[in-house]
Amino acid sequence: MAVRRRLLELLQEPQIGGTIVLEQPATSAVAARVLPSPLSSPPSSPLAAASLPRQQGTLPQDCAVFHCRSCWAVLGDSLHLCAQEERQLGLLVCFKVTSGVAWEDSLLVGLEGPLLGCAYTSLSCQSCGSIVGLILYSASSALAYLRGLFCFFKNSINCYFLKDQMIIEASKVNFPVVTLKQQLQQLKEKLVEVHARIESVMKQLEELA
Repeated sequence: MAVRRRLLELLQEPQIGGTIVLEQPATSAVAARVLPSPLSSPPSSPLAAASLPRQQGTLPQDCAVFHCRSCWAVLGDSLHLCAQEERQLGLLVCFKVTSGVAWEDSLLVGLEGPLLGCAYTSLSCQSCGSIVGLILYSASSALAYLRGLFCFFKNSINCYFLKDQMIIEASKVNFPVVTLKQQLQQLKEKLVEVHARIESVMKQLEELA
């Protein structure tokens, strides 16, 4: 029973490390305005550089909620980030979004820039209709890892940090690298460790028998 309980604990405690970093604005910074609600108006002044620790076993209060910059509808959160930020296009990549995000079946084809030759559909805010991102269906090798995922434009969303009750423009936030490949590798290592422990316990039981 103890081995089974330990296995469940290992599978339920993801080890994700890193730091959410707020970039230093070009102009002189002032203290961040503390807001009472995620639906409040955004701060009008730029924010000082800061960093928010992302503890192992990320808790909801340590995370950020993604809002539409136009109407403040909730679109997603940082718990569902699943790939490294795409710097050239300025994308945050999630494997899950809220019902406030809408998309159509019709595909668009990029005619220039990084999306040249890519087939994609646009993501829009269900409340106000603003374009907030895209889903890639056909892409170049450099963007192939984004296919089928929800990609938010950083300049179209704001981040509300639950712990500090601050709203920051997503373009000023650097999220830690999160990849499913890394998480799967960590899970494999834990399973190997648990398997070794189980074998050790079985040998001890055989000796006692």
